[in-house]
Amino acid sequence: MRVELRQRRIALGLTQLELAAAADVSRQLVAAVEAGVNVPAADAAVRLAQALECTVEELFAADEDGWGPAAISPGALVVAGCDPALALAERMLSGASASGSRPNAQLVAIDATSGTALASLDAGAIHAAVVHGLPEELGDARVDLTRVKLAAWRVGLGLAPGLSALTLEQVLDAGMPLVQRPESASSQRALRRAAEALGYGQLPAGAVASSHHDAARAAAALGSAALTTEGAARQLGLRFVGLEEHTVELWLAARWREHPAFEALLDLLVGRAYNARVSRLGGYDLTGCGTVLSSSDPARALSASRTLRSSPVAPRAAEAR
Repeated sequence: MRVELRQRRIALGLTQLELAAAADVSRQLVAAVEAGVNVPAADAAVRLAQALECTVEELFAADEDGWGPAAISPGALVVAGCDPALALAERMLSGASASGSRPNAQLVAIDATSGTALASLDAGAIHAAVVHGLPEELGDARVDLTRVKLAAWRVGLGLAPGLSALTLEQVLDAGMPLVQRPESASSQRALRRAAEALGYGQLPAGAVASSHHDAARAAAALGSAALTTEGAARQLGLRFVGLEEHTVELWLAARWREHPAFEALLDLLVGRAYNARVSRLGGYDLTGCGTVLSSSDPARALSASRTLRSSPVAPRAAEAR
């Protein structure tokens, strides 16, 4: 892997610094990966592959020396998104695959914002993206899709215990520290819409969290407010003030409609065990979970979308930045 990364970088005439800038990672990470002393996080792996004009698998699949996440088979379904239940689905399918009850049914869950997940889907770097937002604000994909309903949830403010502010307007008026999400996040767009409706043209500067859970955790630790989901806020003991109710969908590139792991995922989503465990997370409306909303013709999608030579394998180790 480290040889492949260096060779592709040199072939494109990029320095380590230029590649780092293009992939939005640190130069130190690029150097560490090329030296074989670090494995990038999954979202960084996707960005590095895109910057080097290849798929994640081409760049990070296990090499002859045995590098790579041995627990993940080459046929795993790679899904990116910010739904915490993705990690639960990954564990449940992994158990079914290991037991032999659902062979070749592995899922690799990548934590990413809706915008990043959708861009990765369009680039052919993943099989499916989880997106959320207002029904008319979910975005567009450049590939034919099979769309599956996952849930509905509320995004809003998680407030640490003891805070007197109860509304977004009070938080903004008080100049209270507000942990936010990246601009590519649907929840960040919801925050901007709500602030603009109150007459605030600019949001306060603040920390940016990589996930809903991290945002809620930061607010709990700092005694402040955070932009997060209701479920994440409840789990961290925060009060929650809703801003928008979002629909949550899985968008699969239609050419992978017959992927065995996708078929297993559909069965999992409608099952009692998954629904019971997700319900315990809190903040999820699972009405219609697992319902296929629409499906394009896989044969047409195969010719229309960018070809993935085989299923990408995404590294899981933490990124050192």
